[in-house]
Amino acid sequence: METPQQPHSLEAEALLGALEVDAEQGLSDAEVASRQETFGLNRLEATSTVSPWQIFLRQFQDLMVAILMAAVAIAFGTWWLEGAKGFPADAVIISAIVVANAVLGFFQEYGAERAIEELQKSTISEVKVVRDGRRASLEQSQLVPGDIIELSEGDKVPADAVLLKASHLSADESMLTGESVAVSKKAGAVEADAPVDRRFNVLHSGSTVTGGEARAVVVATGHDTQLGAIATSLGVTQSERTPLEAKLDALGRQIGWAILVLSVIIGGTLLWAEGQADFKTLTRVAMFAVALAVAAVPEGLPAVLTVSLSAGARRLSARNAVARRMSAVETLGSVTTIVTDKTGTLTRNQMTVTRLATGQDSLEVSDGENELESAGPAIKALIECGVLANGATLEKDSDGVKTVGDPMDAALLILAEKAGVDWQAARQAEEKVDEIPFSSDRARMSHLRKSEQGQTLYCKGSLQSVLGQCSTRLNAEGKTVPLDDQQRETLVERENRFAKEALRTLAFARRSVPEGTPEEEWEKDLELVGLAAFIDPPRSEAKEAIATCREAGIRVVMLTGDHPLTAGAIARQVGLSDDDREPMTGPELRKLSDQERDQTIKERNVWSRVSPDQKLALVSSLVDSGEVVAMTGDGVNDAPALKRVHVGVAMGKAGTAVAVEASDIVLTDDNFATIVSAIEEGRSVFANVRRFIAFLFSGNFGVVVAMFIGTVLAGVFELRQGGELLLPLTAAHILWMNLVTDGAPAVAFALGRGTPQLMHEPPRDPQSPILNRDMWSLIVLTGSSLAALFLLVLDVLYTGGIWTWQSETSALARTAAFYTLVTGRLVNSLNYLDLKGSLFAKETWTNRYVPMASVFSWLLTVGLIAWPTSAELFQLQIPDLSHLVGLTLVAAVLVILPAELYKVFARRQTA
Repeated sequence: METPQQPHSLEAEALLGALEVDAEQGLSDAEVASRQETFGLNRLEATSTVSPWQIFLRQFQDLMVAILMAAVAIAFGTWWLEGAKGFPADAVIISAIVVANAVLGFFQEYGAERAIEELQKSTISEVKVVRDGRRASLEQSQLVPGDIIELSEGDKVPADAVLLKASHLSADESMLTGESVAVSKKAGAVEADAPVDRRFNVLHSGSTVTGGEARAVVVATGHDTQLGAIATSLGVTQSERTPLEAKLDALGRQIGWAILVLSVIIGGTLLWAEGQADFKTLTRVAMFAVALAVAAVPEGLPAVLTVSLSAGARRLSARNAVARRMSAVETLGSVTTIVTDKTGTLTRNQMTVTRLATGQDSLEVSDGENELESAGPAIKALIECGVLANGATLEKDSDGVKTVGDPMDAALLILAEKAGVDWQAARQAEEKVDEIPFSSDRARMSHLRKSEQGQTLYCKGSLQSVLGQCSTRLNAEGKTVPLDDQQRETLVERENRFAKEALRTLAFARRSVPEGTPEEEWEKDLELVGLAAFIDPPRSEAKEAIATCREAGIRVVMLTGDHPLTAGAIARQVGLSDDDREPMTGPELRKLSDQERDQTIKERNVWSRVSPDQKLALVSSLVDSGEVVAMTGDGVNDAPALKRVHVGVAMGKAGTAVAVEASDIVLTDDNFATIVSAIEEGRSVFANVRRFIAFLFSGNFGVVVAMFIGTVLAGVFELRQGGELLLPLTAAHILWMNLVTDGAPAVAFALGRGTPQLMHEPPRDPQSPILNRDMWSLIVLTGSSLAALFLLVLDVLYTGGIWTWQSETSALARTAAFYTLVTGRLVNSLNYLDLKGSLFAKETWTNRYVPMASVFSWLLTVGLIAWPTSAELFQLQIPDLSHLVGLTLVAAVLVILPAELYKVFARRQTA
């Protein structure tokens, strides 16, 4: 058996025949088993899986990591070939760094691969099914095409199914379509080319029944459903790499290739200078290559970057935003476009009564209650009518109020509570006797209720439908008066005004119904009570948040599945649109070529009736055009696009598990305004990242220059011991400086907070480098100062060389030079507190963590010589106290002075 194409277009008898099933008997167990072999289980399997080992091994594919691993191999090999004497400190320390970085990267990526798994879990539930003439409750995974299922209010739809029977049926499909209002459903064929959101005879997998009852036949399961199509899209959508990740990778590759080329050149030079290529010479050259690689590669950069982003993530969490990918914290700072949903993001995702009208009177309903409590008798009668022509309920628990039933009915009950009306008592006083259900042909419904005073019919529906059944109206004083033509025209004009404001309108009427009155007479000669206008209102903070985005140079684009009028009205209310053009719609989008679509998305900020695949196409167009895109969303339909953009932002409260797992940032308060705070934090994080990267590279550049000059000019400096080359620094010395001495100040940079001025600047160019020309100039200048300082101390303390102030042993001279370089690198951190401002300006010292961390690191380094084991491990000897104090003062002057002079020059150039 094959499932029919476009089953929604078939009449019930033809559809059942094509599916080879009887509506009363259902499928037999044997037929179910056969179909499960053909169609599989009704669940979503991941399209591809990545094992934890694959994720872990991926962490070793970076060029910088490869260089460090080569250094480990050389260090271990040299140690072993020389008789495995002592402890291989260099190799062990480098290995520990490589493994630590791999573990951090593994845990970051592992969680991102679970979106499909969460999607599968979110669809597990039980369903009532008819099989072999019996009704049973089964896990939804057991369903197959052709199964007959029964659903009622509150049930989650387990598969795509075409209705056979429906009574007062409505369903919430917002998680698929973005439409904020429940959709009425009915049995009967629709056009074959009807779009998904217009197939009123189909219940879609993942939607929820909000009212009524239904019997339906399953036509698609698993990945063949609309939900499955989205899951498949999510599985193949590639996550966009963040700009920082891309730039750091590019920077790492540049450094790596530079190191390889430099090592080969210097290695060849050393072999030529030695005049021989025996084992010992090759070993010394290899060790130099190890030391040079360690000196140039900022081994601590990945760890410090992770710590820095973690600090930003903690600050984000305090502002109601949780970062699932730490690198996304920085990317927020470079966002140029925010793509947002409407329902539940810019709006509250809660239908609300905003206007009430009776006769000539109209009342605007605010969040307060005073105007309702003091309202006249006509308004109170309208509120009461809304309670009694109503099938919804409100359930209160520790999490607040949960609405059950149609969202507009629930809004009427909330309105009643605002007005001080006990809706439960009102329903108990007038017990429901019967009802005339809603149908699209009649566009109205009625509840017949009985009290001690007799029977009363309460009717609601479209104004046109209800008005045609009314002969009288309720005036402002609560008295019944004739309904004349002028009043009818006034009400129609009022409804038109409401429609232009994107308000949905319901009319309410009532009448006394004597017992024994035929049903066909119940809805005649009704008394019109009034109108109620509904909207899913915008969040109060949304307008200010969008204004802030504009000031910060960030464009905001709305993509919603809702009605164009509603989308346009909300866009104007929150300041997203300042013209009267209707939003571009999904059907209009389908008529555009790819080039026209790409151009239109640049010009239009509001889009409505957009399907999930169109959302993905539109955000992909923005990403491909070079924009750095953040997208907010909450539904399953948002998940593929959330994964495609640079920063996916999910709603934590209303968001589905799929949307949350596909996202990078989760807003715990579901407030669009929170993303503005997150962007501000992201900009602050990037400013700090630039400072500590520049600081780290400055120190590493100084060490590379010192190693290069000290080794190539070893003969001039007489850096030889027993005729062999004496490395100015060991790999362990360099690692200590890169990780410990520089690491603490670098982390301290991350603790600095941003300034309000950050949100008055445009987003940085996504193509701009992390370190610009001015920063490289400062890096080269300060790094060269450090190298000169180190070589000067090494020369004057070691026997021979250019100048000899005091002859010392090689170990003691190298120890003193090491401590001088450590001190200089720590003092150098102060140069990067402000990349342009003077160190002596008051505003430069807003981040007091950096000098504190520098002092701590200096004391920690001094502690190496206080413990014999560490002194031996790092090949250090205890220098004279006067050396330490004197060299510290010299280092401070010689490192700060050049940087201050350069900043003065730079400020004059830009003035």
